[in-house]
Amino acid sequence: MGVLGGRFRNDHLKIYQIQLRDRLKEIFDFEDVYEEWAAMRDEYGLSIYSPRLDIVVGPFATHEQLGNTYDDMLRNPVIESFLRKLVECNKVNLERYEDGFVRPSEYEEILFTNHNARCFLSIEIEHMVSRKHLIGGAVNASALGRFGIIIPWSDEKLKAFVKLVRYFRYLRYAEKNTFDTSNLLIVTKEQMDNAVIEILN
Repeated sequence: MGVLGGRFRNDHLKIYQIQLRDRLKEIFDFEDVYEEWAAMRDEYGLSIYSPRLDIVVGPFATHEQLGNTYDDMLRNPVIESFLRKLVECNKVNLERYEDGFVRPSEYEEILFTNHNARCFLSIEIEHMVSRKHLIGGAVNASALGRFGIIIPWSDEKLKAFVKLVRYFRYLRYAEKNTFDTSNLLIVTKEQMDNAVIEILN
């Protein structure tokens, strides 16, 4: 792809990122929603890797655990309805490209995953990145959010993420070191847009 084509797509993604950030502010009814958030900036003065998440929904557990606060948020009917829609989208996507080896997580299961999250929602939008970068995006979204969300920008990336989740589950099945992605939701741009519209209308 030419430079101009790639720049157009990146500009389009940035516009979408800002639009989704603003829509999430409406759904969660507060301003603690940011794009390009450095998750570990100034972490007790430690010099450690600090991933930048594409979109995050707070509040942010930077100096204290907020698991109970996130539990309270999950009791909000609007937030619960929105997240349940995304859980169903993830199920559709996994079942579309999966042959039954991976069982999609139910909403009630995710509630008890990653209680000591860094933020309430962590969202990564994946477009023109390598498969190795996809792993980083998935791990960061899952590790840092109570709910981690991946938005693949193409059908090719969607298939790649389904294969990645299958890989993590296989490692667990084979009793090898792995990473728990049970709170990770794979949601397409169209599915996210539809879920947002349904909640806001």
